[in-house]
Amino acid sequence: MFLLYSILFSATFLLAAPGYWWRYRRRANWRAYWRERLGYLGIQPPSSAQPAIWVHAVSVGETLGVVRLVQEIRRRHPDRPVFISHVTPTGREAGAARLPDLAGRFYLPFDWQWSVERVLRQVKPGLLLIAETELWPNLLQGAHQFGARVVIVNARLSDRSFRGYRLVRPFMRRVLANVDLILAQTERDAERFRALAAPAERVRAVGNLKFDATPVHVSAIAPCLEQALRSTGRQPVLIAASTMPKEEPLVLKAWGQVRRRFPRGLLILAPRHPERFDAVAAVVAEQGYRWVRRTGLAGDRIAGPLAQAEILLLDTIGELGGLLRCGDVVFVGGSLVPAGGHNLLEPAYWGKPILFGPHMENFRDAAMLFLQEDAALEVQDADGLARAAQDLLADAERQRRMGAAARRLLERESGATGRVLEALAALGF
Repeated sequence: MFLLYSILFSATFLLAAPGYWWRYRRRANWRAYWRERLGYLGIQPPSSAQPAIWVHAVSVGETLGVVRLVQEIRRRHPDRPVFISHVTPTGREAGAARLPDLAGRFYLPFDWQWSVERVLRQVKPGLLLIAETELWPNLLQGAHQFGARVVIVNARLSDRSFRGYRLVRPFMRRVLANVDLILAQTERDAERFRALAAPAERVRAVGNLKFDATPVHVSAIAPCLEQALRSTGRQPVLIAASTMPKEEPLVLKAWGQVRRRFPRGLLILAPRHPERFDAVAAVVAEQGYRWVRRTGLAGDRIAGPLAQAEILLLDTIGELGGLLRCGDVVFVGGSLVPAGGHNLLEPAYWGKPILFGPHMENFRDAAMLFLQEDAALEVQDADGLARAAQDLLADAERQRRMGAAARRLLERESGATGRVLEALAALGF
């Protein structure tokens, strides 16, 4: 079955390769990207006598979720080299910013046996930690055969992933037999892994690591922006965080309605992926708004450009988490379109009332908790977003109550990092 999978993977790769090339062709390090994904890391094998720890986090969200865990692992095991791998450039940038002193970082090899084995020989892991839902069959089997313990942390299965994996349940039984421990976010996720024939004694629910994550990077622009907003009278502030394709026009439609009630308001629009910044800028410009790019704000002299702008386009990486403190209400993107939603926890950290759309499949349990605690509101479309934002922006007391509820929920649900560390200690790490 693994051979058939490898054949199908190769066929899919051949079809997708032109898209990969087109997507990364303009990046300065695109050759290094391809080399690493083929298993040529160009790193020196660890000199430590202790086996290394390899952490895999796909993109930004998964990376932020494991930061505290990795920091604790390094504190407990200073003699073990720690490597981290990613799939996306933004994930790698987030890892470099928050975990700068690791033994090495690289892009995950494509899931061929030979490329996986090449990386294993270079990294020499005793433990492979995989964040969330990266179930690459050859990677899991290769690490197990190499002698590494394999643990999936913050494990979750979306409705879509679960339906797909159930179609190949006999194969998934063999894949998951290579995993020593599955530490799921919720009992529902744990049950789904058991339903895929993961050994029941190896699966447990320990909570969501992202409840332990806090924004550690607050760039200099955040206090400058707060001061500029006060000096120019630009209030209230709505932040649309991590928006996705086809979602920006919906947000802008809603903002048009909000602006009629709050003519001195400001929208901070933060697209999810950096390669889309120019396209989103074009959408904003086409609709006739007065707007400014974050990259057009120089130093602490930003009051002038903000004085008349209706929209601030956040076209930088790594600043959104810190800038959320400047908002009065935060809309979590990827949720008005079927993209699965994004992280609710950073706005909760700053005690902000949260809005999101109907498509929060990737964060379904967290979204349900926030709704139950009256820490967030779900809207169905652009008009619903406009109404909810207007009502909240006009009600400072309700903003305070919802924001406080979000922060309490974050504090109450924290602690998954400690439970994961206890489970790893039982495995000898």
